[in-house]
Amino acid sequence: MRRILIITDSGRWTAEAEYVLAVAEAEVAVGTDVVLAVPHGSFCAAGLPGRPWRAREADPERLRIFELPGRTPRRSLSDLFANVRCLSALLRGERFDAVHSSGSSAHMVAVLAVGRRAPILHLRGTARKPRGHAANRFLYRRMTTAVIVPSARIRAWVIETLRVPPDRVHRILLPVADDHFTEHLADGSLRAEFGIEPGAPVIVNVARLAPVKGHVVLVRAMAGVARQIPDARLLLVGEPWCGEPEGLRALARELDIEDAVVFAGRREDVARILVEAAVCVCSSIGSEENSRAVSEYMAAGRPVVATRVGVIPELVEDGASGLLVEPGDSEGLARAVVAVLEDRGLAERMGREGKRLARERVSVESFAERLGQALGEIRGGATSAAASARASEGA
Repeated sequence: MRRILIITDSGRWTAEAEYVLAVAEAEVAVGTDVVLAVPHGSFCAAGLPGRPWRAREADPERLRIFELPGRTPRRSLSDLFANVRCLSALLRGERFDAVHSSGSSAHMVAVLAVGRRAPILHLRGTARKPRGHAANRFLYRRMTTAVIVPSARIRAWVIETLRVPPDRVHRILLPVADDHFTEHLADGSLRAEFGIEPGAPVIVNVARLAPVKGHVVLVRAMAGVARQIPDARLLLVGEPWCGEPEGLRALARELDIEDAVVFAGRREDVARILVEAAVCVCSSIGSEENSRAVSEYMAAGRPVVATRVGVIPELVEDGASGLLVEPGDSEGLARAVVAVLEDRGLAERMGREGKRLARERVSVESFAERLGQALGEIRGGATSAAASARASEGA
């Protein structure tokens, strides 16, 4: 039985935290015993925002939360070294086949506490470009066994900026839990809740209402959609952010589409919402190095219209499982949405292909296969290195 230690320094929700928590759940789902070490008071102990740990509910013995004493290791050296001492004590009593770190201070804690006792696989899920100074290059190249990243762009950054050999940088897309692939039936209750008429096409967007998610562009695009398909409704699912949704409501009134835009707020029943979607949209103007929303759209078998940012072009095959447009292009976004809404055959084909690609690329099984390949290469490399060392000694 494989045992993994995962160390994170996330005290709040970020895309990087989302990646590491999804990795933890995927590890558990494929039968790995996981110890997740989190900062004192971290939200990570409860799971992803909006829902508890599925893994702990399904198999509580396989996922153990280990709370570290330091609350802010990113800002406090005393907290960082307290976490090092705590993990060193844990490692004296328990054996792990590998250690994942997530976050810069967690990476350092892993190197100091683990040393050479287990392979260190750093999970770099952040959309920030790494700093290429000498200390960072030493940490990644000399003290880290491999780097796991969720997108090709981050992989290129690690290779080019930190000079990590390409064979030690593995791209593994954000895994999506099995229940997102489950077929759900629409019962009409969601439409009744939001006052959406039966038969009206529903356009769904799932994202926090942050500027980078491009909601202003999407609402402007909705004005163009409404001119051609007057009964269409845009359902925005996401928690308030940066003063929104007030500004978006005002924009909808200005464009005379107030009745066509529905604000659902943060929801825990996203799978139920996706069932009602005629098309799902991601209008982000940046970031999206994980894009859990797009992966979930595809897993649910929904056609996707999305912008060419981050990992999205690696997920969506333009013209096959969805349509891609340039970020910030509200007119292009409107044309793509209308094209899907007006061609039911196209929408159904895209939904089927998206689901197939999601199973192939972002399912728990595909994650386990790719991580297994990475671990196998690490073990193979270690074996080759040891053999070379023995040959050198005997020469």
